Amino acid sequence: MTSKEAFEQIAAVDLSTVANIATALTVLTAVVFGLIEMRCARQEREERAAFVAVQAILTPAWMQSMTLVQAISEGTTASQIEADPRLFQAVQSIACILESLGYAVFARMVPLNVVDELLGGTVRIAWRNLHGYVEYERERAGSKKNWEWFQWLAEQIDRHSKARTSLALGAHEAYRDWRP
Repeated sequence: MTSKEAFEQIAAVDLSTVANIATALTVLTAVVFGLIEMRCARQEREERAAFVAVQAILTPAWMQSMTLVQAISEGTTASQIEADPRLFQAVQSIACILESLGYAVFARMVPLNVVDELLGGTVRIAWRNLHGYVEYERERAGSKKNWEWFQWLAEQIDRHSKARTSLALGAHEAYRDWRP
């Protein structure tokens, strides 16, 4: 083998090695780009879900209903709730909205952390004030299906909450040192 043939063989190997490295770098770049895009898409979806949740809730009907539900005192019976048409309508409205929201979280359409941060306290208070009524409705209907996703949502928020806020610590305190 002459030195010219050896040089041609080395040049051919180097060219194929360079081509392999270029291909590997291209694939690696595509994978990294894809992962970054997936992360951005997930974050955008969570932001849209938060916006939709806020829009759905910030209605005059929601605010009036939640005000009535939050004011339900401990020991209020199902018959007392049903005897007051405004309160009964408010309970039905809040339970339906939180039922839908619970299923949306279960189906992963809305992230639990978004609901927890925005409405965790509201969900907890609503469940605390309405669980007796829900149990009454279930017993009367002979079905555990009544308001099942509402209860599920309240339990998941209690179980998986990563929020720094709670019923005892508001955002104004928990995030006091926040900076833009």
